Amino acid sequence: MYEMKVGLASGGGEHVWHVVVPHHGTSLCGTDVSATGAAAANTTDRHCTPCMIHLQTLLDADRN
Repeated sequence: MYEMKVGLASGGGEHVWHVVVPHHGTSLCGTDVSATGAAAANTTDRHCTPCMIHLQTLLDADRN
């Protein structure tokens, strides 16, 4: 099971949604999202492309 948390984009300053394993402070792309507050969730509707690609790879492997 995975969670979505807002954090800064890797290598950039904008906020994006990252895919996170529950109870971990690091996203699938390696970005630390542990310090991001709940208020940041209303700042974006963008998603982290590296996280989405990594998640798709995990889901595809799970189906095989």
